[in-house]
Amino acid sequence: MLKGVKNRHQLKVLREDQVEGIHEASLKILERTGVRIDSEDVAKRLIKNGAARHPTRKNVLTFPASMTKECIKSIPRYGKSYARDPENDMVFDGQTTYAHCEGGNPNTYDIETGEIRMSTYKDVADFAKVMDALDNCHSCGNVVVATDVPAPLLVIRTMEALMKNSSKCLSGYALRVQEVDALHRMWSVVAGGEEELRKRPMLTCYGSPSSPLTYDAHVCDVIVHASELGIPVDIVPCPIAGGTAPITLAGGLAQQNAEMLVGLMIIQTVSRKSTSQYSGRLSVMDLRTGASVWGNPEMALASAATVQIAHKYNMAADVYGVTTDVHGWGVQTGLERMMAALLPAMAGADNLSGMGGMWGTSSGFEMLVIDNEIYADVFRAIKGIEVDDDRLAVDLIDKVGHMGNFLAQAHTMKYLKQGELRMSNLFDKRTSEKVAREGFKALQGAAKEVAKRLLKEHEVKPIENQRELDRVIKEEEKKLLRLG
Repeated sequence: MLKGVKNRHQLKVLREDQVEGIHEASLKILERTGVRIDSEDVAKRLIKNGAARHPTRKNVLTFPASMTKECIKSIPRYGKSYARDPENDMVFDGQTTYAHCEGGNPNTYDIETGEIRMSTYKDVADFAKVMDALDNCHSCGNVVVATDVPAPLLVIRTMEALMKNSSKCLSGYALRVQEVDALHRMWSVVAGGEEELRKRPMLTCYGSPSSPLTYDAHVCDVIVHASELGIPVDIVPCPIAGGTAPITLAGGLAQQNAEMLVGLMIIQTVSRKSTSQYSGRLSVMDLRTGASVWGNPEMALASAATVQIAHKYNMAADVYGVTTDVHGWGVQTGLERMMAALLPAMAGADNLSGMGGMWGTSSGFEMLVIDNEIYADVFRAIKGIEVDDDRLAVDLIDKVGHMGNFLAQAHTMKYLKQGELRMSNLFDKRTSEKVAREGFKALQGAAKEVAKRLLKEHEVKPIENQRELDRVIKEEEKKLLRLG
C-alpha cells in the first residue's frame, strides 16, 4: 500500500501575524484591484454570488471581503486523491506529505545517448511506468509532452499513456471543454460508469490563471465544466516575483493568494463540495536575464510560506519541490534540489512537485530516480526523532556497559527495520578502500542503471476493461480531429 509520510515537525517561515497580513492584503487586492475574468458566463456566475464589475477596467470584477470570506468558510477540508488502484489513494490531512513529478517539458534527456531531444508518446508512457515503480513518487502526470502526437489529440493521448502505465493517482489537463468531456468519458469506462467516477474521481484537472490577476476564457470554461462533471480542479497560479508579481516575496504571496481565491470562487459557482489543492507556484525572476529561476532560497521560502497560507484555509498545499537552474550534472544540481525540497517539506507541505525535471525544458529518467532518493532523505528528515523509554534505551546502555557494542542487540535490528536509519541503495556509501578497488561511478550512471531495469522489469497493474477504453479513445479522437 502506497503511503505518504507523517509530518508533525513543521518549520514556520512566517509568524501567524504575517500569514494574517498576507491574507488581509489579498482581500484588499480583490476588493480594490479585482481580477480580470474573460468568460462572460463565469463573470455572470460570480456577480450572482456577490462580485461587481469594476467601474473603469474592462472584464475586471471586484470581490467584496464578505464574499471572499464566505468562500473561505466553504472550502472543504484537505481532501483525497483517488487512484485506479485504491491501494494508491492519497489522503490529505495537513500532517502527511507526498511527492509527484514535474510536468509539461517538451524535451527528454535520452537515456541511451545522453543527448537532449524532443519527447515522444513513448517517453510519456515510459516515464509513467518508472514513476509507477518508484516508492516516493505518489502521483503521476505527463513529465514530458508527446511532440509526435497531433495537437488536437495531445490531451487524450497523453492521458491514455498515463492510464495504461500507472495505477497511481494521475493529474491531467484540458485546454477545451471538449477535452474535458473526452477525459471524463475515458475515466468513466475505467471507473465502471459516470456515477462511480463521481464517487471516486480518478483524475484531476488544473486551471492556471495568467499572472497578474487574469483568468482567460478557456481556463474559466474548463474549471466550470470539469467541476460540473465532478472532476476536481486544482488552481495553479504561477506569478514570477519581479516580472508578473511584485519583487517582494510578501507581495508575490499576496497576489498569488488573490489569484487562488478567485479560482476557488469560480469552482464554488458550481459546487461547494469540490476539493481543490492550493497549488501556488510563486517563482523568482533573475533580473539580469529575465529568466524565471527556481533553485534559489527565495523560491524555497515562498513554497514554505505557501504551505502556511494553504493550511490557514485547511487546504492541501501542493508546492515546488526538487528543482535546479544549472544546465548539467554537478554539485550545484544536488544542492539546489535538496534545498528546494527540504524547506517546504519541513514546513509541512502536503504535496511536493518536481520529480524528473532536469534543466531548461527537459526531463530525464536518471533524474527521476535520483529525485526518488532525494525525497527518501527528505521524508526521513521530516519524520523527525521519536523519544520514548524504549528508544532512550537506558536499560540497554546499562546492559551493554563500558566498551561494549550494540550491533548484536535485538534492539538494533528492531529499529533498523522500523527505519530509524535510512539505508540508501543508490547513494554511494562504500568505504574509500572499496571504491579504490571497484572504481567510482557517478550518481547519474547508477541512476541510469536503475531506470533501465525498471523500464525492462516493472509490471503495471493492467486496466480490466481496456478494450472498451480503446474504443472510446478512438471515438473521441475522431471528434477532436473534426474540431481541429
